[in-house]
Amino acid sequence: MKLFFFADDSFYKIFKTLEKIPTWKEVEISIEPTHSLFDNEWRGKQIKEIIDKRSIKATFTAQNEKSRKFFETIWLKTNYIETNKVVKLLKMAYLFFFNIKKFHLDTKWKKYGTFFVFWFEILFTLWIIYLVYSLVIPNAKITINPSQSPETIIYNFRYYPSTDTDYPEYSKHINIPYYTGSFEYKYELSMNSTNIKYLQNPSIWEIKIINTTNESFTFVPKTRFITDDWRLFWTTNYVELPAWYNGVPWEKIIKVKAMEQDNEGILMWARWNIPQWTTLYIKNLKQSYFLKEIYAIAMQDFTWWSLDSEWEITAKDIDLLSWKLVNYIDQQKKNIAIQNFANKEWILLTFSDTIDYKIKSIDIPHEIWEKTSLINWTITAEISFIYITRSDLVAAFSEYLQQRPSEKSKFISLDKNSLIFYEDDWSNDNKWVFVVPTKIQVIQGYDFSKDINWILDEIKDHIVWTDTEIARTYILQYPEVSSVKLKISPRWYSTIPKLKSRIKIIINSL
Repeated sequence: MKLFFFADDSFYKIFKTLEKIPTWKEVEISIEPTHSLFDNEWRGKQIKEIIDKRSIKATFTAQNEKSRKFFETIWLKTNYIETNKVVKLLKMAYLFFFNIKKFHLDTKWKKYGTFFVFWFEILFTLWIIYLVYSLVIPNAKITINPSQSPETIIYNFRYYPSTDTDYPEYSKHINIPYYTGSFEYKYELSMNSTNIKYLQNPSIWEIKIINTTNESFTFVPKTRFITDDWRLFWTTNYVELPAWYNGVPWEKIIKVKAMEQDNEGILMWARWNIPQWTTLYIKNLKQSYFLKEIYAIAMQDFTWWSLDSEWEITAKDIDLLSWKLVNYIDQQKKNIAIQNFANKEWILLTFSDTIDYKIKSIDIPHEIWEKTSLINWTITAEISFIYITRSDLVAAFSEYLQQRPSEKSKFISLDKNSLIFYEDDWSNDNKWVFVVPTKIQVIQGYDFSKDINWILDEIKDHIVWTDTEIARTYILQYPEVSSVKLKISPRWYSTIPKLKSRIKIIINSL
């Protein structure tokens, strides 16, 4: 048998109910923890006397620590069951919505209970009013993404050494500090010694040049002749070529020397050997290369080049290789620096003499007269360069824009891919300061926070009480707007509210 007494049940009701229980009956008794019984130990002892007098096997359920101690103090059998917080919350919610009287009775005895209930009811009432208001009167949320437009800026920045802290103080211009750096570079190469021989001793043969025009020509040394298959040769001396006479072409025999590479930059090697009667033309002369009015023919087979070699290394080979290695570093220092410049936050400066090198060692592990078909060599150089940081560049252009403020536009970012240094127009402010015209595109957008053109007010005035698609079309007609997103709530509405106060426009950050 189970009995439950609420907080508002009287002591009379509790006593009379217990007196009606048959003797020796087992019963579970629960009394709400907020009942005044737990503040009156004498009433508890009265309950104990009734139970003992009727020999009732009673077990009292305690729902909190206070009720448990109360039952144990008067020697009543107790089953302690703490109410789950979720159950308590659900119970309170149930009483609030369906039994407000009991809700007030349960909370008025608790510490701060009345205060909490008072404010909870006020907030709940306001929430209900707001909910009804929202359901009756729609609201619109419009999210605008501003358009972005590039603007090209060119300015003569002063690039000064970062160690010169005094320069920015007296300079009247916008300045960017530059830094120095270096890295070690090794260049390794190998070549067959036979090839080395004929790089030094190309084939020299005679050709007959024929002029069928009525013009005379003078050709300087190294005038290039080319065959139909793009093999190149050049003259070794000045050549005077008179015009034809009485319809008879003028002929002259001259010497030409084979070039190392053909017209495609490919080493010719054995292709130096051309057969007799091969036709050659002067490469950069229209009357020869295109009109074929001046041409030459090989007098004999060109057979100087041969695969036979003693494969001996001479002092001249060593000197030539050393010169070629140094010359390669000197000519390729800019490309070497660019290829080895991996830091994305740095920008390499390649104007003037900002890239230099220092030869640390040349290693050719061969001796003179050594017999070998392959020569290996290594050059080690220290490549020095100067650079600026992207953050300094952004700061400089930001300063440029701050000095020329716009009421309408807002700075967004720099297009780093558009950065150009006009290296041909650089100059020196002093020995270590470079003045370089620098070009970049600045990405800007309309500043809706200022909205000097009153675009947002125009939008609200025009779109009230219109269909969402019509409103979207109208907003997108502004070039300052890239895209727009409209959301109407509640969802069953499809028109913009009539009240402008119910229209909220959000501008996404640029």
